Amino acid sequence: MVLLQTKLRILIVDDSISIRSVLRALLNNDDYEVVGELGNGVKLLTTIAKLSPHIICLDYNLPDTDGLSLLNKIQATYPHIAVVMITGSNNLELEHIAAEAGTAGFIYKPFSQEQIIKVLQKVAHAQRLLMIADRKNNPFEDKPYRARAVIADDSLTLRRLLTAILTHMGVEVVGEAYDGKQAAELVSEHKPDIACLDFEMPVMNGLEALKIIHNQNASTKVVMITALASRELFIRATNAGAKGYIIKPFHPDKVTENISRILAG
Repeated sequence: MVLLQTKLRILIVDDSISIRSVLRALLNNDDYEVVGELGNGVKLLTTIAKLSPHIICLDYNLPDTDGLSLLNKIQATYPHIAVVMITGSNNLELEHIAAEAGTAGFIYKPFSQEQIIKVLQKVAHAQRLLMIADRKNNPFEDKPYRARAVIADDSLTLRRLLTAILTHMGVEVVGEAYDGKQAAELVSEHKPDIACLDFEMPVMNGLEALKIIHNQNASTKVVMITALASRELFIRATNAGAKGYIIKPFHPDKVTENISRILAG
């Protein structure tokens, strides 16, 4: 499809010239185009309006403001843009707050080329599929939903993609969580037919949330989302009550097939 081949436009916001230079060198390729750079957040919103980026690499520590404040402004005005936070901190509280605010991923300083590529590939894959999903007509738009779901992932972009996939197959997403604790609470509140949980989340991981959900809401079928096709993880999750798995980066057809099978089981 053409959209899958389209270069994604990236805006870099970091006060370090050297970091901007490294990111620009890494990200100007067949998949991405760096359309702009900023050393502070003063003109960020006007620059976004002018350049229309798909992804923003945003430093947390900027001279005039902090990245979280800018992330909130971006989400309020341009919710379709994926924001990847750049930080030198390993503060788990920051990761939790940023996930709650809507970040799509993290790049931790000092970063490696492998880390940047891994994070950007995940975000870019979801962005491209979202662009395709937005152009499709929903066959269930005026029909009753056949099931209800809670989804949990610390990446807002991946939550949006999963919501789009589920909605197009007639499953209503009644709650979105950015950590495992919130996911367990939402399942307890809404008692959905299915819950999709990412393995790696702040505060409480997906496996811990799975155990709580299975003990308190056994009728909810839990699907685990992971980028690691680890036999050990699968065994642990299955023993804890998981009914299926979605492997990242996931494709809509595969997700639809797996969810339909689990709901029918």
